[in-house]
Amino acid sequence: MRRLTRALTTLAAAAVLVSTGTATATAAPARALSMAAQFGTAAASTSQDTIGDTYPAKWRDIPQDSVVDDWNMYNRECVSWAAFNVAGHGESASNYGDAKYWDDNARQHGYRVDNSPTPGSIAQTDNGTYGHVAIVDSVHGGTATVEDYNWAGDGHYLRHDVNVGDFRYIHFYN
Repeated sequence: MRRLTRALTTLAAAAVLVSTGTATATAAPARALSMAAQFGTAAASTSQDTIGDTYPAKWRDIPQDSVVDDWNMYNRECVSWAAFNVAGHGESASNYGDAKYWDDNARQHGYRVDNSPTPGSIAQTDNGTYGHVAIVDSVHGGTATVEDYNWAGDGHYLRHDVNVGDFRYIHFYN
């Protein structure tokens, strides 16, 4: 969607140039706030269950959003990382789309979605332009340690704590 917005902005500017012979400055599309900016980021608690950045190099070591992965998601996005991990457990989140749709798609496919995080469940929120998904590593009181990609909007892996109540939890394999 972001590429489409950029392409439409460029196309509109080119149309103005062709029709008037004058280039006009167009504002770049507003960039969505990162999840870190919306929710804040806390250092991760100590845990023995850390997944670690196991994301394949063929998607990790190239520019963000430069290819589509095996699940029809752009690389180095939270949804690609989550779909990769779900597939590693023999389940599928293929074609689930933006993170804000994952809870609805999971329910339609018979997966449990609730407010109870467990290690291995997918933390999901509709907040922001695209929503966000992360993998729950561990739960301790009112916080959960999660592992994800693109929390800060930079396409990188991060392990951090989130408030349990800020997310729904999809149970693909637990």
